Amino acid sequence: MKPRRRRRSPEEARAELLAAAARLIGERGPDNVTLRQIAEAVGVAHGLVTHYFGTYAALVREVLVSEDKRIQERIHDRIQAERGVPTAAGIMGVVFDTLADERYLRLFVWAEMHADYQGAVRPDLRELIDAIEAGIRSALAGRPVPSRSRIEAVALMGVSAAYGFAIGRRSWLTGMGHDPDDPAHEAEFRAQLTAMLASHMVEESGLEPAE
Repeated sequence: MKPRRRRRSPEEARAELLAAAARLIGERGPDNVTLRQIAEAVGVAHGLVTHYFGTYAALVREVLVSEDKRIQERIHDRIQAERGVPTAAGIMGVVFDTLADERYLRLFVWAEMHADYQGAVRPDLRELIDAIEAGIRSALAGRPVPSRSRIEAVALMGVSAAYGFAIGRRSWLTGMGHDPDDPAHEAEFRAQLTAMLASHMVEESGLEPAE
């Protein structure tokens, strides 16, 4: 049953369209959703979606921005909750857990591969690294900290590995003769990755990685 059309402010209509787009894309994948379907889900004219967002690629980008903000808030909350964990292991655990989101992953991959989106500036990663650096400095309370370039390298390696594993996990584990649905494999991958990144994060500051 289609929702009845009702009067909305421009802000309300835009927010409802973004929410509907995020839900439909999460359910069906970015390649199986149209602007018309999003309009119908909210109960507005198709032209209104075009008016607010232009192209489908532009709408996907807006959904990504919204999702990025949600992820950053989760990371910030986790960092604040884990005060006293002055380690790359703790920080990268937050990053890996938060970014290994299959719904977000499908959206991210589609957007990065789409011609209208490639090369778009992604300030969200810079803000993520800002949050990580601030968390490390706060936890270490004046002790030596890794350089910004080292934190950036670790964050980039961690994000790349997390997305790579999420994309290829089933094929790779199956090819190795393992059950891709066995959670032990993902747990081992996360543990090994975190240990390697922790060692790389702290080696230039002279700190010891946490167990």
